[in-house]
Amino acid sequence: MAHEVRTPPLQPAAVAAGQAAAGRSAVDWIDVALEALWHALTSMRVAMVLMIALAVLCVAGSLVLQVPTGMGDDPSTRSQWLDSVRPRFGGWTAVLVYAPNVLTLAIGIGLLCLAIVRFLDDGEFVGLGLAGLAIGAIGGIALATDGIGLFNAFNSLLFRVLVAALTISLIACSVHRIPGAWRTATKPRVDVGPGFFEHAPQRETIVAHAPAPEALERLSSVLRKRHYRTLVQDDGTVHLYADRYRFMAFASLAGHISLVLILLGAIIGTSWGYKNQYFVVPEGSTVLTGTAAGLSLKLIDFTDSYNTTNGAPSDYTSQVVLLKDGQQVAAQTIRVNEPLTYDGSTYYQRAFGPAVVLTVKDAAGATVYSEGMPLDGSSTDGSDRRAGTLTLPGTGDTINVFATNGTSDSTIQPGQVQAVLYSSGASAASDAKVLDQGKPQPLGRYTVTFDREAKYTVLSISRDPGQYLVWLGALLLFVGFTLVFLLPQRRVWARISSRGAMTVLSMASLGRRDAALGTDFEDLVTDIRAALQSPAEA
Repeated sequence: MAHEVRTPPLQPAAVAAGQAAAGRSAVDWIDVALEALWHALTSMRVAMVLMIALAVLCVAGSLVLQVPTGMGDDPSTRSQWLDSVRPRFGGWTAVLVYAPNVLTLAIGIGLLCLAIVRFLDDGEFVGLGLAGLAIGAIGGIALATDGIGLFNAFNSLLFRVLVAALTISLIACSVHRIPGAWRTATKPRVDVGPGFFEHAPQRETIVAHAPAPEALERLSSVLRKRHYRTLVQDDGTVHLYADRYRFMAFASLAGHISLVLILLGAIIGTSWGYKNQYFVVPEGSTVLTGTAAGLSLKLIDFTDSYNTTNGAPSDYTSQVVLLKDGQQVAAQTIRVNEPLTYDGSTYYQRAFGPAVVLTVKDAAGATVYSEGMPLDGSSTDGSDRRAGTLTLPGTGDTINVFATNGTSDSTIQPGQVQAVLYSSGASAASDAKVLDQGKPQPLGRYTVTFDREAKYTVLSISRDPGQYLVWLGALLLFVGFTLVFLLPQRRVWARISSRGAMTVLSMASLGRRDAALGTDFEDLVTDIRAALQSPAEA
């Protein structure tokens, strides 16, 4: 009796893959997405890519001039700063601003395109698709919100996302490795196949004229003397596993944890910390610190002293008072190695320079300004005069003050300063006067008095709430690497089989060779050979 068998034609792989993908439920897609995410987080390749990207961004940020702290947050101030550096970088300014974010967006779009191609080919796209969406979103958001690019590399969205992603990846890798390290330390595999003894990095075969039980006992005795733990399994062939410093695998995990702590400290420091490397306060003036609401610093006096023999500076001191809502909360004389610390912020002595104390009164005789102002700039007319700019409160008018450049200055004599008034919004000066000390002079609609010469101090203010995590991570990194190098984990496998009156001992280890000092494995083999020798051979 004949039977007719009809076989349906095979579907193309892409069609079958598409049908399989279409048959997945929402829960299946979520499960696949979570699995792809966990695989990416625990992938060494992904961690290496993140580290390389972070290193490239750090190197670029180190080579490119960075915007002063705080200027990158205000659009108008940021734009002014970019205009000031544009002559220096020329056409590269736009490249440095937009290139990182455009490149990130392009990588994200490229990965999305690859994900689509892969989906059409085999129905799988979750890993590449998630990566493309995430990278593209970061690049798009940064491109829309970040107007300064590499000029603010260490506070950019891209930098923070890379640090956060690397931190999460290191945490995932550590969690992923802990169960395997624990099994290796507590329940290692004793029996391994013959192929391991043929291809292991370090291996040795010894033929002994002793029965197998006696060879096992001598082998175990040598291992115990060398402080190895031994485990034996007999399934017709005797298998032995020995290890030393079995918990040192967790010391290498300490390196991962230390990097996590350091990165977390960096994230906390950049997100909630504060740093101002150029905080200028003239003598007699009070300036808001910017670290907390209502907190200001007043410079009572600045003193610089020098060695009378060679003229080298011997000491710089700033006598300061911290005020909270007008009430004194701290006072100290700050030196280079004696900073002031208050409420988590530290004030370091950094530099100093000349200043002048001015009194400015309006037409009604009311005092508009009466404090010191730093001469922390220089004139742009080639005269090399020290200069400073004062914006009068509530008016928008500015006064540029210039000091003499010495006895050769024909315009400003020693003991004098020149004041130039610019009305609000005007590009040309409305008035200019040379001021003698202690003598009021009319300047436009104001009366200005050059009270005295003074000095200003430059302090560096920093508050880093993540520094303790960084220090803890550095300590853990040092301890972990010290333990790994001083107490390296050793693992040895042995296989004992009988051949008539002789016993064949195969040994193998995963240890690495040290050309200078030899290896523990080679010394161990030497001791075992000596222990297995018969008295006649000895």
